[in-house]
Amino acid sequence: MESNKTYSNQKDKAKAREGSGPEEAVVVPFPSTAIAAQDQAFTFLLTAEQHNAIYVVPAELVTFHVIDLPVRSTRQRQAALPFALEERVGQPLEHVHFALCRSTREGKTLAAVVDAELMKKWVTEWPDTPLIPEQTLIPTGTSGVDGRESWRTYREGNRVLVRVSDGTGFVALADKLGLLWRAANKPDVENYGAPLPSEMVWTDSSDKGIPTEPALIENDLRQGIHRPSRGLWRPLKYLVASVMLAGIVHLAIAVADARAQRAIAEGLREQATTAIAARLPSVSVETAPEVILRQLHAQSRPQRGSSFLPLMDSVARALLGADDALRFRQLNWDTDGLRLTVEASDLDALQQAEARLKSAGLRVTSGSATADAGAARAELTVQR
Repeated sequence: MESNKTYSNQKDKAKAREGSGPEEAVVVPFPSTAIAAQDQAFTFLLTAEQHNAIYVVPAELVTFHVIDLPVRSTRQRQAALPFALEERVGQPLEHVHFALCRSTREGKTLAAVVDAELMKKWVTEWPDTPLIPEQTLIPTGTSGVDGRESWRTYREGNRVLVRVSDGTGFVALADKLGLLWRAANKPDVENYGAPLPSEMVWTDSSDKGIPTEPALIENDLRQGIHRPSRGLWRPLKYLVASVMLAGIVHLAIAVADARAQRAIAEGLREQATTAIAARLPSVSVETAPEVILRQLHAQSRPQRGSSFLPLMDSVARALLGADDALRFRQLNWDTDGLRLTVEASDLDALQQAEARLKSAGLRVTSGSATADAGAARAELTVQR
């Protein structure tokens, strides 16, 4: 059976094309509750996750309207919607339920209208379940040339589900669809199901798989008095219990963290005690930091009467008889000994110098050595 909404819309369009004057208010009688049953809806178009999460309202029981509302907020549009559609539905407002669906590409309001008693029945039988019109299972396509409407269709048996590019949609029997198509000025049709009547021109997309509506939940009919309860009072005790449990957990974490930090501090204290005792036996970790720093600084200063001059004299005497001229490029002195950077004509001369130092009874440690054009350098550390 064809949708009442479809016949009304097609008559309006035919009237406009004939130039018979401005459009009048469209009276759309609401479909009878006996028109469709749930098993007629194309629920197989849902994904596996959606199938158990939503209730699909058959397209025979929902009419769609596209209107312009001068208000923007959702609450204001919901309040204005019944009065904007009052003349179109042709029934007392208390007998019908209005719902805002996803806005059209042009920014207009897409509204759904269902029987109020049916809405109460669905909400009672399917609590906490979104009620989604079957038409929205097929996403809207793009408009045709010069803004002409286009259809996306899915046929199963003699039943055809149609989604119009303006956001509306309907269901019709296959043997009546050609009549509706001609009345709509033969829009472009993209079909995803079984072949359509031969009198129609359509594009076969059955091998592609029907696209998925990206925001199906935005078409939930549970609005106004049927809006789902937020359930703030019911889980209040669970919220309080959760907060208390979270506080206990945080307290336990803080205690464990304090114990871990105390253990780290004790470990660092032991390391500091060992390190200070090796350099300053008379000082403990309780001593003021400035006192420890002062004593460490005093230890690092060169002491008078050190062995520098005797060691330097021994080095000079050992190298005085060298066959090749030696040059000192760098000289450093500290408690570890005398560090020299020595230069000679080649590496052999440096090795002979090292041998002379060892022959003089000095301990010599060789470092890096380099050689380039006409000169060789080596780092030597000399100790007694």
